[in-house]
Formats: sequence, C-alpha cells, structure tokens
Amino acid sequence: MSSLIHKRIEDNLKEILPLAQKADEILTELKLENKGSFSAVFSANTLFKVKSTLFLPYLEEASNDLKNLPQPQEPAFEILLTDLLKKIELLHQILGSFHEIQDDQNSQK
Repeated sequence: MSSLIHKRIEDNLKEILPLAQKADEILTELKLENKGSFSAVFSANTLFKVKSTLFLPYLEEASNDLKNLPQPQEPAFEILLTDLLKKIELLHQILGSFHEIQDDQNSQK
C-alpha cells in the first residue's frame, strides 16, 4: 500500500513540475519588467515552510515531504500524508489559476 501511495503522489508531483517551471519563467520575466513585486507565492499561514517568489521551491518541499513520509503503520503517517496532500492540492489550484489567467491575458493580446 505504501508504495502505491508514494507512486500516486510522485506522479502528481511530476504532473505539476512543467506547470511550476513555466509559471516560474513567467514570474521571472515579470520581475525583470518590474511588474512582479511580491514577497512569496503563498502566504505565511499555509502549510509550506519555504517562502519564495517562485513555485519550484514549494514543489521541492512537497517532494522532500514525500521522501520523508513515514511508513503507514507509524502514528505520524496520517497527519503528514494529509498535510502533504493539502500542499499538493494548493499547488494544483494556484498553478491552475495562474495559467488560466495567463492564457486569458495572452488570448486578449
């Protein structure tokens, strides 16, 4: 069971990777044009420990969380798994919205 959980989460993270990379490229371009002035992608009150103006550090944190996930029979497993899934869900939501807005802006040009 544990390997199935790990595989599914790993697949999910791989799915997010190109979206995060593209978003980071866009954010870097905006910053160079002095259009992106914010201190972090996610606010301090999320489950993420990292604070960055790019998405990849958040994805890396989720990947590290997966690597450090204890075995299912350990007491902390359920809590840590739930937190990891919430992080992944948040990444999916924000990246999805980010790219949707970007696509809308590009189609209006």
